[in-house]
Amino acid sequence: MKYTLTITESDYTTLRQHLFPGDGNEAVAMAICGRQASDEQTRLLVHEIILIPYEDCQIREPHLVKWSTKSFIPSLEKAARKDLAILKIHSHPTGFRQFSEVDDISDAELFESVFGWMDNDNVHASAVMLPDGEIFGRIFLESLNTKPLDRITIVGHNIISWANTNNEEIPEYALRTAQAFGEGTTKKLGQLRIGVVGCSGTGSPLIEQLVRLGVGELILVDPDKVENKNLNRIVNTKASDAEKELYKVDVLHNAINSIGLGTQVQAYRENIYESIDVINKLAGCDILFGCVDSVDGRHLLNQIATFYLVPYFDLGVKLTSDGKGGIDQIMGTIHYLLPGGSSLRTRGVYTDEDLRAAAMYRTDKEYYEEQKKSGYIVDVTVDSPAVISINMQIASMAVNEFLARLHPYRYESNSEFAIYRISFSDAYIQYESDGDPDPYLMKFKGRGDLLPLLNMPEFN
Repeated sequence: MKYTLTITESDYTTLRQHLFPGDGNEAVAMAICGRQASDEQTRLLVHEIILIPYEDCQIREPHLVKWSTKSFIPSLEKAARKDLAILKIHSHPTGFRQFSEVDDISDAELFESVFGWMDNDNVHASAVMLPDGEIFGRIFLESLNTKPLDRITIVGHNIISWANTNNEEIPEYALRTAQAFGEGTTKKLGQLRIGVVGCSGTGSPLIEQLVRLGVGELILVDPDKVENKNLNRIVNTKASDAEKELYKVDVLHNAINSIGLGTQVQAYRENIYESIDVINKLAGCDILFGCVDSVDGRHLLNQIATFYLVPYFDLGVKLTSDGKGGIDQIMGTIHYLLPGGSSLRTRGVYTDEDLRAAAMYRTDKEYYEEQKKSGYIVDVTVDSPAVISINMQIASMAVNEFLARLHPYRYESNSEFAIYRISFSDAYIQYESDGDPDPYLMKFKGRGDLLPLLNMPEFN
C-alpha cells in the first residue's frame, strides 16, 4: 500500500507564508483532506486548510511549537461527520530533516484524540515543511504506528513532487531525454501514472510520445473499435485491426508492450460514464489527458480532476470544411486545468445547453433525435474532417506543455499558458492565462471519494 499527499499550489503558498513568517520560530497549520482509496494506494487530498493563529500558540521557538486545539475542534467535527482525513503540518525553520522526539510525542497525543473523534480506522497524516519549501511526512494508523508518505505533490502551474525512491540508473533509451530535461525529471516520468481518455487521432500520438519519454504507467480508456475510417490517423493501427474489429485500447496496449521500454498499461474498453471502476482508476492518476470530442466526456474529466487534485490537459482539434472540397478553418487548442481554478465551462468551451444535449444523446438517443428535429436542442453528432499531421502537432504541443509543468524550461511563467491556441489556417499561435475559479467546482477541490461519486446523482 502506498500513501501520498497532494496539495494545490495556492494552498501550498498560503501554508508556506504562514509556517515561515520570518521570525525563525516554528508555526503550525491543519488541513482537512479528502481521500482516494484503492487496493494499492491511499491518496490524501488537501481540501481545506486551517491556519493556527500565532497567538493561539503557548510556545513558539526554533525547535518547538505548542498550541491549543480548541480553535480546530469545529473543523475536526466536520471531518468526522464527512469522513475526511486530518493533516497536521508544521515548520522546521532550522532545516532539521526528520521528525523530532518532541514531534513524536505531540503527534501521538494529537492523533490519539483524532481517532477518538472518528467512526473508522482510516489513516491521517503529519508533515513538516522545511525553509526551502520541501515537505516530508508520515501517515498515522489507528494503532498510532506510522509509515512514511511515499510521495508529496504540489499541483499548480508547476508540478512539484518529493518522493521516497531508490536511486535506479536511468535506462539507456532515456539518456537523451535526461540530457534535455535532467535526470530528476526523467526519473519522475518513470514514477508517473498517467490517464489518457480517447485513444484515437490525438490520443494515439500522445500515447506514443509518453511511452518514448519513459512514463511509468498508462491508464488507457476508449470504448471504440478500430474502423477503416480511423486508419488515416491512429498510430500503430493496421487494416487488419479494422477487419478483426479490435478495440483501440487493445491495439495500443499490444504496441506499447512490443516497444519494450517497460511502461505498464491498463486498458479499458469502456465509456467513462458507464464504469465507476474506470473513474476510480483515473482518479488515482498523477496526470490526466483528455482527447475526446464529446462535451460530457470533457465535463466529467474536469470533475475528476477537481475532486481528486489531478492536473488535466484537454486537447481539441477543429477542421471546418467549406462544403466544396476545401477547408475554412484549421485550429487546435490545449487547455491546462488546475484543480480549484477555472473550468472548461467557465472558459466557454461549452455551455450548459451543450452539456444537456450531450447528456441526452448519450442516455436517450431516440428522444434526442426528436428534440433536435423540433429545434429544441443543439446538434452534437456532426463529424469533422481529421488529418494526422494536425492531430500529431496538437498532441506534441500538449506533451511539451506537460513537460513544461514538470520541468519549467520557458523564460516566461507557466501561469501565462493555461490556454494554448494554434490556427493553421490563419497562421497564429496565442496563449492565455487562467481565468476566475469555477464557483461550483471550487467547493469540491480535493473532496475525493464521496457518495454519490463526484456529487453526480447518476453515479449513486
